[in-house]
Amino acid sequence: MKWRLSVNGAMAIVTISVSMLAFSQPSSATSADSTLSQLGGIRIAVERPAGFRQTLFDVHRSQSNSAITIANIVTAREAWKSGAWEWSAAKRKSFVNDTLDRNSVALNVARNAQLRGDRDPASWLPSNSAQTCAYLSAWVSIKARWGLSMDTREFINTRTAFTQQCVSNSRTTSTVANTAASNGNAITTTTGKPIVVGSALAILQTIRVENEFASGYDRSLFEHWRDVDGDGCDSRDQVLKRDSLSLPQVDPISCDVVAGDWVSPYDGGRWSNPADIDIDHVVALKEAWDSGAWAWSAAQRKAYANDTSDSRTLLAVTDSVNQSKSDKDPSNWLPPLQSYTCTYIGNWIAVKARWNLSMDSSEFGRLKNLLQSTCNGLDIAPIPALPSISGGTTVVTNPGATSTASTTTSTGAVATQINPGSYCSPEGAIGYYTLSGSSTPTTYICSKTDANGVPYSGGRARWRRA
Repeated sequence: MKWRLSVNGAMAIVTISVSMLAFSQPSSATSADSTLSQLGGIRIAVERPAGFRQTLFDVHRSQSNSAITIANIVTAREAWKSGAWEWSAAKRKSFVNDTLDRNSVALNVARNAQLRGDRDPASWLPSNSAQTCAYLSAWVSIKARWGLSMDTREFINTRTAFTQQCVSNSRTTSTVANTAASNGNAITTTTGKPIVVGSALAILQTIRVENEFASGYDRSLFEHWRDVDGDGCDSRDQVLKRDSLSLPQVDPISCDVVAGDWVSPYDGGRWSNPADIDIDHVVALKEAWDSGAWAWSAAQRKAYANDTSDSRTLLAVTDSVNQSKSDKDPSNWLPPLQSYTCTYIGNWIAVKARWNLSMDSSEFGRLKNLLQSTCNGLDIAPIPALPSISGGTTVVTNPGATSTASTTTSTGAVATQINPGSYCSPEGAIGYYTLSGSSTPTTYICSKTDANGVPYSGGRARWRRA
C-alpha cells in the first residue's frame, strides 16, 4: 500500500503495510544492549502536567490522506510533562519537527494513533508484538537524546517489557539463525525444547491444577546463592549486577556487589546499597516445593534456586516488600505497585510453565480472573528452554497418589508409584501401580493417547498401561 506524504514541504511516497507503526526495527543484541544502556541514564522524576498547550509546540508537517497520520513517538504532551516545560520555544519546535532522527516520528494508522493518545509505555504498547521492541527502543532513544525524564511507573514498565520481550528475542533470534544456517534443518534449541510465546491465558490453561504437597519442605533442600555457571559470581550477585541501572561496583576478588542503582519493580523503591535489596524467587522455594519440586532431584532444585537463565525467575526487590510477600502465591499477595500487577502474574505463569509446576485451584482461579479483567489480552514473552541440569529428569505426579515411594532407573528418571488415569508429566515417563490382588507392579507410561492411539481430551498426558 502506498501513501503520498508531505513532511516539512518535501513530498515522499512511502510503502507500508497497514500495521500499527512503521519505523526502524532493532535488529541485534547489540542494539538491545544500547537501549538498556540509554535507559539506565534516564532521570526518574515526577511528571509536571500543568500548563501544557499544543500551541506551545510549533508543528510544521502535513499529510495528504486522512487514513494515516504522522505522529511523534513521544508526544508533545508527554515531552512537556517530562521536562519540555522548561525548554525554549525554539527547542520545542525542533523536538516536534525532528525528521533527522528516524526514531522521532512514525507513520500511524490514524485510528490506532487515536487509541494511543498521549499514553506512555506503562499504559500502552502496540497490539502487534512484532512492533513492540522497535517502539520501546525508539521511546527510550528519544527520551535519552532530548534529556527527558520518566516517572517511576513508566520507567519500570518500559524496562520490564523491553528486557523480557526484546533482549531475549534479539539474542534468541541470533542464536537460532546461526543454527539454521549451519545445518539447513528445522530450527531447534540445544535442548530440543521449543521456545514458547503467546497468550498468558492460553499458557495458564496448560498448567496442572492439583492440591499442594504441603509437607516436608526445608529451605536447605534448595542449595541457593551458588555459582552454578562457574563465572566466579554467585546467583545473588549476578542478579544485582544484571538489575543495576548504573555500572555496579563489584569486588574483583569475591565478586560481591558493593554498590549500584536499583529500582524495585514491586514498589518503585530506589536503592544504592545492596543491603536494602533482596533477591526474590518470584515463585518462592516453598511454593515451588508444594507445586512439584518435592519430587525433583537435588540437582534440579539447585538449578531452580540459582536460575539466572530467565530474568523472570529471580528479581532484585526492596527487602521489606519481599518479606511481606514471603512464600505467598497471587491468590494471597500481589505487588503494592498496581501498575506492575500484570507483569508480575505474567512472570509467575511463565516460571510455573517453564519448570512444569502445578497450581492449586485458588491460585489458578485468581490468575484466570485477573487475565479476564485487569490483565485482559496479556501476552507472555518467549520462555527459554531450561538450563542444562545434571542428574536426569524427575517424574512429577499428582500428590494425591497412594504412595510416593520411588526408585531411580538407569537413565536417571524416577519411576514412581502413580495413580492410573491421573495427569502426568513429562510425556514418555514411566511409573508403576500395583493392581488390587496382585503383588507385582504394573508398568504405566505417561501418554497423550490411550492404548489404541486415541488422544485424551484437552491434549494433556495421563498415566496408562504401557
